[in-house]
Amino acid sequence: MKLRSFQMRILLWTWGLLLMAMAVIFFYSTSIVGDELVTEAEIRTRHQIEAIEWLIRDHPLFESEKDFAEWLDALAFKLNSRITYIVDGRVVADSEVPFADLGTLDDHSHRPEVVAALKDGWGVNSRHSDTLEKEMLYVARQFPGVPAVDEGVLRMAVPFSHVSARLNLLRSNLIWIFLSTFGAAVLLSMFMSRNMGREIRAFSELARSIGEGDYSKRLRVLPGGEFKPLAHAVNAMAQSIERNIELIKDQKGQLQAVFGGMREGVLTLDSNGRIESFNTALDDMFNIPETAVGRSPIEVIRRYEIQDLVDRVLADPSEQARSIQIDIMDTRTVEVSAERFLDQNGVRKIILVFYDITEMKRSEKSLKDFVANASHQLRTPLTSIKGYTETLLDMPPADPADGRRFLETVLKNADHMDKVISSMLALAKSEQAGKRLRLGPLSGREHLSRAIDDLAVWAGERSVTFRTRTPEDEMYVMGETDGLLHVFHNLLNNAVKYSPHGGVITVSAEDDGESIVFCVEDQGPGISREHSTKVFERFYRVDENTIDGSGSAGLGLAICRRIVKNFGGEIWHDGYGEDVRGARFCFRLNKPAEKTP
Repeated sequence: MKLRSFQMRILLWTWGLLLMAMAVIFFYSTSIVGDELVTEAEIRTRHQIEAIEWLIRDHPLFESEKDFAEWLDALAFKLNSRITYIVDGRVVADSEVPFADLGTLDDHSHRPEVVAALKDGWGVNSRHSDTLEKEMLYVARQFPGVPAVDEGVLRMAVPFSHVSARLNLLRSNLIWIFLSTFGAAVLLSMFMSRNMGREIRAFSELARSIGEGDYSKRLRVLPGGEFKPLAHAVNAMAQSIERNIELIKDQKGQLQAVFGGMREGVLTLDSNGRIESFNTALDDMFNIPETAVGRSPIEVIRRYEIQDLVDRVLADPSEQARSIQIDIMDTRTVEVSAERFLDQNGVRKIILVFYDITEMKRSEKSLKDFVANASHQLRTPLTSIKGYTETLLDMPPADPADGRRFLETVLKNADHMDKVISSMLALAKSEQAGKRLRLGPLSGREHLSRAIDDLAVWAGERSVTFRTRTPEDEMYVMGETDGLLHVFHNLLNNAVKYSPHGGVITVSAEDDGESIVFCVEDQGPGISREHSTKVFERFYRVDENTIDGSGSAGLGLAICRRIVKNFGGEIWHDGYGEDVRGARFCFRLNKPAEKTP
């Protein structure tokens, strides 16, 4: 069995987890039993000390400390324990040390069990005894003393030997149990993994047979086995493949279901260039008759360019695939690509794919127009900036006033270029936002008031006043706050800019039941009917050679039109105002379906 096999990895993981579990149980159980044995020895020693205290009190009076030490030695011999009596750190009696040698013992007042006994009445400590050279458990208790024996600490020492013996016996038994259990688990897991590996190999052999084209093999299904549902499923799959493989070969290359769901038109031709099939998209493009199958493309589509493409592909099989572009009746542009393919019998056929590239062509034209207009708008100020800058460098004017005038011209043209670029970015942003814009009900009165307040200071500097005519009811429209404010700002800004000194700007609103129509009318020079519909085009200006002090880019009204269209409305120039000649711009926005409180 290979070490990297799936079966061996399962066995190794199983054995490792079993060993870890057994090791945890072993150490946990032995530590608990060891602690219980130590606790049991401590309790038993406490009881013995209490019995010794009772015997001391019940004993006749001792004549001296020597008499007490000899009696204590005899008692320790019978109990098979070490008993020590300590007074102020001095050992008065010790069953393991002759009375004559007690004076040579160290001061015991700092022993942990003695300190604890003097403080709390009882003291316990386990450590290695230098006198006996073995691990001992010391239990001490404060003793009030008797005649001839001063108050001190009675201590009893118990060796750990019997505790260790019981613990070792427990460990030995557990080790044998664990080894037996682990051996049985290893044998059982190897037996089970061998059976599982045999079944997995059977699955692999069946899958390899299916891949090689042999669908007659089946898996042996064992009752009650874990792989029984999977074996049934694999057998059913092999049977289904065997039953349907011939049908799949016959239908190879026929993509009728795909044809119906494609947006591109698809036309398949046989080796002689005759129509075999087409999809719905192609029928929508050319209105193909039902009798088209078996006929040539020119008979059905009536475009010689397509027939020429098919003839070239049929005449030279080694020629790379080609594509052409044609314009169809409804002003759409279609790109036709020809590809060769082999059917299930090895016969070379042709497939034509028709891509509707009308929008792409329109986008290309719009991009070219945009670049041309942007270049035109930027070329004039850039030429002026370059000319004045070269003059300042090559022939600086002697008069500082002339130099300042040159720099002011450069700054004015730079401001114009900045305005053009900013407007271009704003227009692109509004066009992109229209694809994902979420409209909501807005207060037209509130946004109009905000726009008028924003321009009130500038209008006051030009002695221009605003006059409003709006319905008394609230005017709610569907839109978005930033866009609606931008439209109001732009129209009011243009009105203030072109109004004469002391002029009046009339802002009106009218509710026609389904929408609100807002109009901004000024008393400026106005716009002729010739330019009335062109002012909303990008970069269009009535006087294209003029760069005014505000740096107008000719994109403001184009941005307004895009925003209003994003809101589902419309904007237009409404001819002239009342009484005096001026410009009047209006836009319409839909009202919400339900009135917003």
